Amino acid sequence: MMLKDNRFIAPLRSVFHWLLPQSCFLCGADSENAVCALCLQELMWTKNACTRCGTVLSLDEHICGQCLRRPPPYQHLQSVFAYTYPTTKLIQAAKFQRNFAVLHLLGQLMAQQLVVENRPDVLIPVPLHPHRLRSRGHNQSVELAKRISRQLHIPYDDSACIRRKNTPPQTRLSARLRRENIKDAFDVLYCKPSWQRVSLIDDVVTTGSTVKELAQVLLNAGVKQVDVWCCAKA
Repeated sequence: MMLKDNRFIAPLRSVFHWLLPQSCFLCGADSENAVCALCLQELMWTKNACTRCGTVLSLDEHICGQCLRRPPPYQHLQSVFAYTYPTTKLIQAAKFQRNFAVLHLLGQLMAQQLVVENRPDVLIPVPLHPHRLRSRGHNQSVELAKRISRQLHIPYDDSACIRRKNTPPQTRLSARLRRENIKDAFDVLYCKPSWQRVSLIDDVVTTGSTVKELAQVLLNAGVKQVDVWCCAKA
């Protein structure tokens, strides 16, 4: 009998992925990792970006004009990749297809490439609303935070912040509607006194509306500085 319920199919796919011989997710070649060395070379690493918001800049700039005029509430944003193919395919698989091998590889690459000059006291993954978490089965930002935490020996906390509004997906909204959509979406349940510097973990930052909103909520709760570490910047 064929299984048509995604609640059963998605976990089975995850199990089968670990039981079957490993092959490159992108090209299908034999590989010890989720993505082979040749395909890794096709990924577009972020270079020459605004240190404040992550926007790509020319070689002689460090901060974009927008951040000079109206800086975001977070202090720095680092993205490891540009949101272009094949990174887009990897993130979609990690986010919607429960491909944890790809997801863990992305977290590993983030930990290797992030420049950590002033270590944060804690990593906080951007939370999902409980309804969306139940539908998807996992929070990709939490999984990224776990991998980064393990490699960089920085604690993470995925219960201090909650998403109290089940907002529509941001993907197809304009920048203005994204800001309105995400307003008052987050709450801080607790904020430890030792958390003076926090790094938010997210998979993709587009307009930055989500991380701006969460960063401001944390600053209002007493955090002194918030940074953003994301896998890709669109």
